[in-house]
Amino acid sequence: MNKEVTYLPKEEILRSAEEFQTPFFLYEEARLRKNCKTFRDTFQKYFPDFQPLFAVKANPNPAILEIIMDEDFGMDCSSEAEAWISQKVGATGMYTGNYTPAKELAFAKETGLILNLDDISMIPFLEEIGVPETLSFRINPGVGKGGMVSLVVAGPDAKYGLPFEKAAEAYQQAKDLGVKKFGIHMMTGSNVDDENFFPSVVEKLLEIVAGLPVEIEFMNIGGGFGVPYHPDEKTLDLDKVASGIRKVVDEQCAKHGIKEPVLMAEPGRFIAADMGYLVSKIQVVKDGYKKFLGIDASANDMPRPSIYGAYHHVTVLNESTDKEVVSVTGSICENNDQFAKDIQLPTADIGDVVVIHNSGGHAHSMGHNYNGKVRHAEYLLDENGGFKKIRKAETIEDLFRTVC
Repeated sequence: MNKEVTYLPKEEILRSAEEFQTPFFLYEEARLRKNCKTFRDTFQKYFPDFQPLFAVKANPNPAILEIIMDEDFGMDCSSEAEAWISQKVGATGMYTGNYTPAKELAFAKETGLILNLDDISMIPFLEEIGVPETLSFRINPGVGKGGMVSLVVAGPDAKYGLPFEKAAEAYQQAKDLGVKKFGIHMMTGSNVDDENFFPSVVEKLLEIVAGLPVEIEFMNIGGGFGVPYHPDEKTLDLDKVASGIRKVVDEQCAKHGIKEPVLMAEPGRFIAADMGYLVSKIQVVKDGYKKFLGIDASANDMPRPSIYGAYHHVTVLNESTDKEVVSVTGSICENNDQFAKDIQLPTADIGDVVVIHNSGGHAHSMGHNYNGKVRHAEYLLDENGGFKKIRKAETIEDLFRTVC
């Protein structure tokens, strides 16, 4: 059993559930900082000038971003709002939008983020917004990999990236416009736990670099660093990943006679997922065709199970030694509003605390208001054991505040 999945700060969660109205998200600062240090230090062991970025889409709460920045990360932004909040907290980094109009590119440029264009068709926008000194392109190598089908983000069916066959033409056009410094980017899959995958991405990128008409100064290998969600899943060996990339860089730069680019990467879930917990309480116990525990959180709070059928570990915090098979569900009027189906948990009753693990990344940030559900508060468990509210809960009035 993978203890990284089953771990939780039990006493602090129980204390928070007594102090605050459930449901809510609780983020553990110590674990967040540990994840940042692990990622940064592992890569800097092999690449001293390594530059880590955090994928803001995973968790855009500014209090979380400021902690991550304090650990020497920049920001990876994929929307105007993410660029906006990164500017507000004073972050540097990269903007990788897709199907982005000139107006949004202009805003991203004004924030100081490096523009990472998704396609050659966006090059004419540069003349409209002002040609940047530095530019990167996201490359689609024609193949991809991911933890599930929806997480494969490269290949012929993926909406992302410049086909690698057009890379040389794109860089030449940008050079002709007056761009002086260049980078390259590739992300082909999300939540990948295969250590050999990442060196293979770098090998492909460097093969592309060797055929470009410009010198590449930095190489962003994307995110996709997998985390275990199920206790039977393994933890990614990050040192094996970094050392494998080191070997490939040495080999390919020597083979092609190219200068080694500065290495960058943009993890999201690897940094944030396991530092967060969705804390809820049971409000209804239903004996139907099978047994359901109806909790006060719903799919609008953390949609991954309802969207992807993704597994999230569930813990009931009570003293029961008896077990029973149950499904854990929210109260949205959709049958996919189930956090877990037919799992064995301690026998539970109304009022017991239920914790959904791995809710620090791609959880609150993916939340929605379907069925008129409000999204709930976020709290930070600081390194001294204190709680800090970092986002208040929405109200029903908030849902209709923009109605004309």
